[in-house]
Amino acid sequence: MSIESEIFKRRIFIPENLLSYGFKERDNTFFFSRDLKNGLTAEIIVRDGILSGRVLDGEFGEEFNIFRLEGVEGKFVHSVKNEYVELLEDIAKQTTYERLFFSDQANRLSEMIGKKYGAKPEFLWKKFPHFGVYRNAVSEKWFAIIMDLEGKKVSSDLSGEVEVMNVKLDDRVDEFVRKGAYPSYHMNKKSWVTIVLNDSLSDSLIAEMIDISFEKSEKKKKAFIKECKKRGESPLFL
Repeated sequence: MSIESEIFKRRIFIPENLLSYGFKERDNTFFFSRDLKNGLTAEIIVRDGILSGRVLDGEFGEEFNIFRLEGVEGKFVHSVKNEYVELLEDIAKQTTYERLFFSDQANRLSEMIGKKYGAKPEFLWKKFPHFGVYRNAVSEKWFAIIMDLEGKKVSSDLSGEVEVMNVKLDDRVDEFVRKGAYPSYHMNKKSWVTIVLNDSLSDSLIAEMIDISFEKSEKKKKAFIKECKKRGESPLFL
């Protein structure tokens, strides 16, 4: 993943903020340049919500991209990369807002879950800051989790970074694996499936799986209440 993609993958540009920052607009494309140290110039373009950039050697008019190569060292190259990254991070801070997730489908489904079940994602781990857990407010059981990870961890036919959702289907796992879900990553494959959120499966099909998972999180609560009543006890936390 490029430096630009990594910094802006969860960000949405605000056109008026781009103009305030100093970008010039032409044909719905925004252009910006800034002189860096040592005679270099950063040129930035935002088109269709995607930022691309390059660093030019002002003396020769050629692109200076050695700082993008893995394993390249040197004080000068390091300073160029740092200055360029600082510029990109400042543009991100001043001209964009951050989405919860980087894929459109993950954000659509998260909004749907919020409206239907009143559940907002909980980001529980510092090591995995973009893993969002959705919890049944009554039973406090998870019914979905969205994660960003390397696609090859889910399947050898996936490459690059992907966002996925895990949901609990129990005896219906095989049914939905046949429909395009994957055996679960990092959870019990007999009960959970992993859904890749790249629009390869429709929102409606995924919503069906989320409904099943939520219903199963409800059943655990109902079973607990039934057992309490059987013993003549009161579920005090209700």
